[in-house]
Amino acid sequence: MVEHNAHFSRSIMHSSQGPRTSTFEETAQGLAFQLLPTSARENHASFITGLGDGALGCAWFAGSAEGKPDVDIVMSTLSSGEGNWAEERVVAATPGRSDQNPVLFRSPTGELVLLHTAQVLGAQDTSRVLLRRSSDGGESWSEPAEIAGDPGLFIRQPVVAISPTRWLLPAFRCLPLPGRQWRGSADVTVVLITDDAGTTWREVEVPESTGLVHMAIVRRSEGRLLGFFRSRWADRVYRTTSADEGETWSAPTPTEVPNNNSSIAVGSREASGPLLLVANPVAAPEGAHEGDDDELLTEGKYTAPGTRQPLARHAVWGTPRLPLTLLLSDDEGQSWRSVLDLEDSQTLAEAGIVESEAEYRGLEISYPSLYVDDAGTAHVTYSYLRDAIKYVRVPAAVWGH
Repeated sequence: MVEHNAHFSRSIMHSSQGPRTSTFEETAQGLAFQLLPTSARENHASFITGLGDGALGCAWFAGSAEGKPDVDIVMSTLSSGEGNWAEERVVAATPGRSDQNPVLFRSPTGELVLLHTAQVLGAQDTSRVLLRRSSDGGESWSEPAEIAGDPGLFIRQPVVAISPTRWLLPAFRCLPLPGRQWRGSADVTVVLITDDAGTTWREVEVPESTGLVHMAIVRRSEGRLLGFFRSRWADRVYRTTSADEGETWSAPTPTEVPNNNSSIAVGSREASGPLLLVANPVAAPEGAHEGDDDELLTEGKYTAPGTRQPLARHAVWGTPRLPLTLLLSDDEGQSWRSVLDLEDSQTLAEAGIVESEAEYRGLEISYPSLYVDDAGTAHVTYSYLRDAIKYVRVPAAVWGH
């Protein structure tokens, strides 16, 4: 079982309108944190990566509310030696669609690639994935190009470069169910592979992956790949392996880490080193996903044509998204131990946001993104109450490597 054995406290700026920004603060353990600047009402699904020369880039979606057509992709940067993250700027805005789930990728040639989804109001099964390129570190971008043309494709996790031109992009297909609005109960994972640096893509299925999404791929020694999944069933984080550079994958199996049907992040300092996982280690009650759901149709949201049929299992939503925990594995992700809680009920109480368990259970600390640099420092961003994106820097000494 996973145990919570450490946490750290801090204070943040917060108001009745939600946090907008803060300056860097540091704890006695050497962790540093900051709220990234934002002027949007809702901020979610951040993605952090290195930009070279010690700089960091973070992209996320921002707007009035997830799924609304005014939601755009914004980006902020932190230059090496700078004290604070730069003001955010819009880097992608698709007319009439909600832009979501950005993925930043610095290719082996130094080009910066931005991939993101674009969907009709609230309907992930209408999503398309767009790709933009930048040769100046994100200051300017090319016009978007759509990849894998069928609608319903969604992404979240990092691109993995096998070579300068061969890249793997984990994705999942949000499949419509007749007579229903999208809820995620039929989602399946695929891996998109390009051999020409993103110009063309082909698709590989992950077997037995219904309900498993947000696949995070990490490269290991001897050419092996590991993949870890969020579960729509709100039960466990799942694990898969590949021994042929992603051409085939084993059927996913559950790990010991609980999952609440929310995003995870996985990373490693080196291919033979320990794995880091950031997640909400919380699960729904056992069996909560069994049988059909009783969701009513939402006015204005796309409903798939056809006659609704009963489901044997359904996606589970509403499981708490707190605490947010950093975990470590020394056996290729087969077992995990807790290192520290990045956020929990105590940190929210110390920040003056809640006073009781009843208040914090509905709050959301979620969707972590993880970048581990060459020095072993773990850089983490995550959604902070959906009011802002929070950045935490965890030195290698803190997590023991």
